Amino acid sequence: MNARHLFLAAWIIALLVLPYLGMMAHAEEPYQGPEPAMGEEAVQKLNEIMNSNKISQQTKTCLSCHIQYTPGIVYQWLNSAHAQHPAKDAAELYKAIGAEEWIDKISPKFKDYDKVVGCYECHGMYADKNRPDVVNHFGFNIVTVVTRKDCGQCHPKENAEISWTWHATGALHAPFLPWYKGILTYAAKKLGANPFGDENAKKLYEEYFPPYLTKQRDKEPVYWNFYEKIAKAVYDYFNGKATDEDMKVINMLKEATGMITPYDLDFKKWISPLWPASGELNTTVLLHNNISIVVTTMGQKTETVYNPMSHSWFRNAYIYHACLECHGSLVMPYKAETVNVKGLQVTRMHYWGWPSNGAARVDPDGSIGTCTACHDRHQFSLKQARKPWTCGRCHLGYDHPHIEIYEESAHGNIENAYGEHWNWERLPWRVGVDFNAPTCATCHMSTISVVDQNGNEKIVVEGTHDFLNRLVWNEMHFFATPKPIIPDKPQEGLFLHYNVLKGDMAAVMKAHQQLEKEGAPVKWPVFWGLEISEGYKPGEFGFPRMLNIKFTGELAQHREEMKKVCELCHSAQWTDNYFRTADQNMIDYDIVAHFAFNILQLAWKLGIQDKKNIIDEYMEFQWYYIWHHQGRRWRNGAFMMGPDYAHWFGIVDTMDALMKMVEYFDMALKVKALKMEIAALKGQAGGAPYQPGLATQIAQLQQQLQALQAQLEALQAQVPALAEKLSKLETDFSQSAMQTQESIAEVKESVQQLLAEIKQLAEQLPAGPQKEAIQKMLADIEQTLNKIQALQAQVQKAASSAEEAKKAAEEAKETASAAHEKATELSKEVKDLRSSVEGMAKAAFTLGVIAIVIALAAAVVAVMYKRK
Repeated sequence: MNARHLFLAAWIIALLVLPYLGMMAHAEEPYQGPEPAMGEEAVQKLNEIMNSNKISQQTKTCLSCHIQYTPGIVYQWLNSAHAQHPAKDAAELYKAIGAEEWIDKISPKFKDYDKVVGCYECHGMYADKNRPDVVNHFGFNIVTVVTRKDCGQCHPKENAEISWTWHATGALHAPFLPWYKGILTYAAKKLGANPFGDENAKKLYEEYFPPYLTKQRDKEPVYWNFYEKIAKAVYDYFNGKATDEDMKVINMLKEATGMITPYDLDFKKWISPLWPASGELNTTVLLHNNISIVVTTMGQKTETVYNPMSHSWFRNAYIYHACLECHGSLVMPYKAETVNVKGLQVTRMHYWGWPSNGAARVDPDGSIGTCTACHDRHQFSLKQARKPWTCGRCHLGYDHPHIEIYEESAHGNIENAYGEHWNWERLPWRVGVDFNAPTCATCHMSTISVVDQNGNEKIVVEGTHDFLNRLVWNEMHFFATPKPIIPDKPQEGLFLHYNVLKGDMAAVMKAHQQLEKEGAPVKWPVFWGLEISEGYKPGEFGFPRMLNIKFTGELAQHREEMKKVCELCHSAQWTDNYFRTADQNMIDYDIVAHFAFNILQLAWKLGIQDKKNIIDEYMEFQWYYIWHHQGRRWRNGAFMMGPDYAHWFGIVDTMDALMKMVEYFDMALKVKALKMEIAALKGQAGGAPYQPGLATQIAQLQQQLQALQAQLEALQAQVPALAEKLSKLETDFSQSAMQTQESIAEVKESVQQLLAEIKQLAEQLPAGPQKEAIQKMLADIEQTLNKIQALQAQVQKAASSAEEAKKAAEEAKETASAAHEKATELSKEVKDLRSSVEGMAKAAFTLGVIAIVIALAAAVVAVMYKRK
């Protein structure tokens, strides 16, 4: 046999053996998550690991005790990848996903650590040794709260990336915004902290701020280091051991925020259009009319109040559940004590703001954002994090129904049909092999690979925990704008001098130009690059009449990253066309949003609505629904393949709210004009008795005014339809009921004013049929007011008693119907009312495999030579 024959034989063997070796390699790869052990298998598995040298002695001690007291979390940990792999295997994870550059950033204490990641490794080998919440727990110094900084010791890439997202800053932008903003403003304006200033100003900025403006995006993790000082100072202060340094922090907090902790005021005086407690529960309508309501709660506390929040026992407790469970809390340790727990003397730390697994939790070591929002303790399952409903726990509901839209889409339908057969734990995730349709994680985060017919694997989409890396639009706020570079809106306002949420792109570009002049490290306020041009001309054959949107800079990179995911299943043409039409929806929405907001601004300017509380009047509510509810559903539905949400719950509901704004605005203008005309005629009379002609003219104007006022009454008093619509919201019934009550109160106020005015005019009319007719109208209006008063009582009952809400709602509907019928009867006496009453309408192969093939080929060659 000659050399040529040997060469061909080797290649034939390689071709025959390689695919099978590839399958064997993938089947035995170390990056596959464990299958959960249940039943007797779990007991045996725990016994085996406790009698092995895989775990540290400290963790064995923890487990031997906790198996008796908290067995649930012991077995959850037992089924985790942490219980199967030594900490040093974190390096293998980065090799698997093609991110080897992060290996050197793994903490030295864990780089060569050969024990699995257990209780002690997380709770006792915490990153920051200066934390105020460390306690001695049976001889071990441990912390209760494991933070993002702690997880980042083994997972530096994910730690850095997540810190640049709204998932890390959401608590500071929502419930705690006034407290946080007070500290930042004080540090900037009084202490001189400035990332664009001199060296001292930059140093102060690094000290007091989460330093987004001086760090590299996705390369360096961001922490709010000053919060670590706050946590220590607060703990020392409340335990009588505050140092001079602590008192500096305490005094700064008092001066900057008016309080020490953000929990001091029970969130009662903080205004945000997102919170029910800032709108109908905090209304000032009754206060303006010097009206108060006597409220007795729990049969013990009676107070006279002008709104529910005025009652001293009302504490906004819903925030701890409705807000903090998604947005996260500020975790503040305030007292350590030794207590008897199940017969043991246990030293433990007490915290404010705990428990909380909200995505943007702020922890005592200055970590902002938490890993456990998606990777639930203590199993930290990759499978669970990839499941759609992990995201759906927060991304759901009337205002951001992402999970509902996903379930409606073809993607969600496929996952529902075949998801149980998927390989949820594999890294990287192989498209078509491990899964056959995208989930939230697939599109926004996952490292995705493709496998060819020979089993060769190649990573085609790099993974990320920065959720902006594949997004271009901000779909959650007032207007359609590109995603901002930093997630910290207060810093945008202080140092970049703009707010992208206002939709003023000219201001954004001006801020960008100023930053370039100053040589700032952040070159763009947003991931800028947006050019819009006309598409095909009328009559020209081509794509439907959509505008051309060209993304440049990082926005273009973000769109290409998302398209890589789409094109793993869809053609490039399909993908391009889909995004083009979806992008056009952003432009369409932006036009509608600016139109609606400008009407509201005009209403504020003309005194039709009062800007003092921006969400307690009719037009303000409709604008809130447009940007926070319907407009979001419209945009989210368009991009996530949810036609029902794009149409019925989106643009249709958006237009409904817009027309309500327009109709209310129109009628209010007419009422305003008629009142002015009547006032002018009264002035013309100069206080003298009205002449017959003047009296008739006044009576006619009064009749027109009454007709218009009745239209406003009919618009706002159709409570059954409004209640039915609001009951579908993913908020509690009391919010809906109080909103309804607000609308009724406005109607009542308007009718009362009209009643008083007509009474005054009637007194000046001479006796006769005309005066008697007006007096009869007055009696009818007073009866309608009594009906409205009864309706208010019914709605108040529904808002204050959840158990009787349904029954009270039905009674409210019946009462409203009665009031509506009375208004209809009254309308028969007013010529133009009937036509105006309208109803209110939702790895590639490894070198080892090649080596095996070469070895086998060499063996065959040796045999063939021997035979020869």
